[in-house]
Amino acid sequence: MTKAYSIPYKKKMIERLTGSNAKSAKAVAAETGVAPDTLSRWLRDANNLPGVSIKKRVRHWPLDQKIRVLAEAAKTPGAELPALLAHEGLLLAELEQWRLALSSDLGGSVLVMRQLRKLERELARKDKALAEAAALLILKKKVDHLWADEDDDTDKESDG
Repeated sequence: MTKAYSIPYKKKMIERLTGSNAKSAKAVAAETGVAPDTLSRWLRDANNLPGVSIKKRVRHWPLDQKIRVLAEAAKTPGAELPALLAHEGLLLAELEQWRLALSSDLGGSVLVMRQLRKLERELARKDKALAEAAALLILKKKVDHLWADEDDDTDKESDG
């Protein structure tokens, strides 16, 4: 026979599963004696309970932070990975999505690579223009120096 739980008790358990210090269904089950499957079902059905609304907190991760976390996760041994994810407030599933997105090179990466190639071409063009301008300046200085020497020679010949 199944035990009937009151709505306030269910609300309290849902709060423990979703609150600021949220715990897994298994952890709450171990503390309370309520089956993890029951807790998970309550969580799924929480929006149907009176006075309960679950808002999923979605954290926007900037690209540089994603890259930092992915790099740290790649260096972290398997046993320490859950601690890193807990510290970052990240789920393993989210980390795997990031890894897949990074490795699949869909859409966004192609655009980034195109932009990078365009910028590299522009940089090469500007480097060539700068080298040409530097060479012209050197030639101008040499010509000015030669003309100055020639002018000095003509003054000496006319004086003598």
